[in-house]
Amino acid sequence: MTLRNLLKFYGTTLVIGLITTILVSLIFAYDKLTAFLVEGQIGEFLAALIWFMGYGLLIATISQLAYFSYLFIHQLGLGIFRTAWKPIQVVIILFAFFDLIYFRFLRFGEQHGDVVRFIWIPILVLISALLVSYYKSKLTATNVWVPAMFFMIVMTTVELIPFLKVEDTTWLYTTIFPLILCNTFQLLMMPKYNEASKIERAKRRESREERMTASRTKSATVKKKKQQ
Repeated sequence: MTLRNLLKFYGTTLVIGLITTILVSLIFAYDKLTAFLVEGQIGEFLAALIWFMGYGLLIATISQLAYFSYLFIHQLGLGIFRTAWKPIQVVIILFAFFDLIYFRFLRFGEQHGDVVRFIWIPILVLISALLVSYYKSKLTATNVWVPAMFFMIVMTTVELIPFLKVEDTTWLYTTIFPLILCNTFQLLMMPKYNEASKIERAKRRESREERMTASRTKSATVKKKKQQ
């Protein structure tokens, strides 16, 4: 990927994380953001809004780092395990899905004795992973279910671990939705930016070859004039 398209890719991810975090915060972080606006405390509202904007940019950056980490892990797995890498990914996906329930239930569920209120996170992640994997397979016309599921479940779980240990669900809401959308965008749109980079490189080569051809033609013309 060229630097220009990499910056566009990163910038778009930041915008998605920023907008999603703001929208989710206005709804689910009512007492921390929207309440100030309702009560007419504009200064406090703007300060809180700026804070959540920064938080959204941070979440988008974490998502981007996780995506490029996934690309490295995937290539490393293919290089080391070869054909065994796909079943290994399936096993890791199952462990990650279980951990999405267990991490939070272990910390807060035992005292409440109710696992149902802790299962919405893995269900949300699973549904989004299935939808994105299906659409990714349609886009590429190849069977990429396992790698797509691996990224959408395992890497999302890794990104969420610090927030699964926080009892305040506000931070889960303001984190999980931006993460899922940023991860979805990156997984689906990376080929588009790679293709744009190939076209950009091809145009650069053509431009370079045209300049070299023009330079050779000019040199030949000058040489011919001197000989005359």
